[in-house]
Order: sequence, then C-alpha cells, then structure tokens
Amino acid sequence: MSILRMIKTLITVKGLEVLLLGKEVTMPDGVGLGVVVAIEKELAQDRIWMVVKAQGQKSRIPIERIATVTNAVMLFADSSLSGMAMNGDSA
Repeated sequence: MSILRMIKTLITVKGLEVLLLGKEVTMPDGVGLGVVVAIEKELAQDRIWMVVKAQGQKSRIPIERIATVTNAVMLFADSSLSGMAMNGDSA
C-alpha cells in the first residue's frame, strides 16, 4: 500500500470519528442497532468499520453500509445486517 493511500485512509478515519461517534445507528424501518463507539481501520486492506455497541455487545459494520448521516446514522436496508448487529457478530 502506498504511503499516500495510507495517509488518505487515516485522514478519512479521523473525519469519520468526528462525524459518527456517539450517534445512534438505525435501519430504514426504524430499528435501532446501537450507538457508534469507535472507528476501526485496517490499513493493509484499506477497510474502515464503525463499532456499534448495543446492550453490552459490540459489532463492526463496514462504512459502505451507511446510507445517510444526520442526527443518526441510517444504514441501507439489509435484513441480514440487522440480525448480525443485534447478535453481536461482526461483519
């Protein structure tokens, strides 16, 4: 991975932390999945996840699943994702 790409990913992660930390994550049907507590990155694969905590369990959701961000983070409709996050599995 080039150094410029790594820097771009690190800058993106910092921006996402400012934008997403502490926001509720919901599905389009209104089901709440929890609150964003961290942003994780894997520089080698250029992947970024938001860590969502609900009922004491944490799950990782790829940022590619984000549909909109306002007062809450809305994800694209995907029934397997809502089950995954509620069960505490990681994506």
